[in-house]
Amino acid sequence: MDMRITPSPAPRPANLARNGDIAALFEAVGHRSPKVRKQAVASLAELGPDQTLPEAREALRHASDAVRCAAVRVLGRWRDPMPIAAAVAWLPPGSPSRSFAFAALASVDRPDSAPAVAESLIHGRSQDGLWEDEVEVVSGLCAAGRDPDACRKVVDILVEALDHEDTEVVGRAEDFLLWLNSDAVPALVTLVRSAPKPDSAVWLLGQIGGASALEPLIEATEHPEARTREEACAALGELRDPASVEALLHATRDHEHAVRVKAGMALERIGTAAFLAGVSAAFGQQVEQATEPRRLAGPAKNGSTQNGTSKNGSRRADPPRLRPAADPQRAPRSGPA
Repeated sequence: MDMRITPSPAPRPANLARNGDIAALFEAVGHRSPKVRKQAVASLAELGPDQTLPEAREALRHASDAVRCAAVRVLGRWRDPMPIAAAVAWLPPGSPSRSFAFAALASVDRPDSAPAVAESLIHGRSQDGLWEDEVEVVSGLCAAGRDPDACRKVVDILVEALDHEDTEVVGRAEDFLLWLNSDAVPALVTLVRSAPKPDSAVWLLGQIGGASALEPLIEATEHPEARTREEACAALGELRDPASVEALLHATRDHEHAVRVKAGMALERIGTAAFLAGVSAAFGQQVEQATEPRRLAGPAKNGSTQNGTSKNGSRRADPPRLRPAADPQRAPRSGPA
């Protein structure tokens, strides 16, 4: 008895298109035969949006990256960016489908898609961090003079993520806000002045800097939450503005030792500015008292103290952590055909 298995016939994309079997047509895009794949892509291009868009949205979750690429092509062609923006949350880093997705988002160029892209980038499954070229797409959609409501929503999403329980989400939100730079400052200032524990926002203001950051940071040295006061002192030390000397001197008398230490370190960084401000006599004595060792938390395994700061007194030594587009592990970008 002949036990050979007869292979199933290859799908005919033209027939699938005529019969309206769009799901099978998308499946054909991932067929092992290059000829079938090419015919399937061509057949999809000949169909209208009412026929292809519903299945394209579903195909974004297909296991085959070729099928996902075809879905992005269809959605980009008919200028439907919202499903693509949502798919950023699960499209694998470095995959052609992810590259096509961002190229399509930039090409469709709808500012109202920016918040959805930001949400996906921050809360997505990837543990790969943020990529510069992906963040730049969001920045481009939120460029000056465009939809101000969309830009505000992007910043609101990032600020809200600072309080997330997942440290990866928090880290990505911090990096994104650092990338936005001065555009993020108004929202961060509001958070510093209203939140019960705004230490992340205080740190970000210190990293971004600028004249508008100084006053809220000075105010934060008297915040009820000790970690926030500590971060405020460290941030003022980064800014080195003589206008903060009085607040820092006051902080050297804080009831929390960690706050006194950071205030003393900040005054040391300001140095000459403190002397010129006429406080040199009090400066030496109070810095010495503030930095006198009492009971400090020991360093953790990662080189941080138990309160989350690094040995040099800052939360992180290398912000922001966006990966460059030129990284050799990164797949080359090319727009959807």
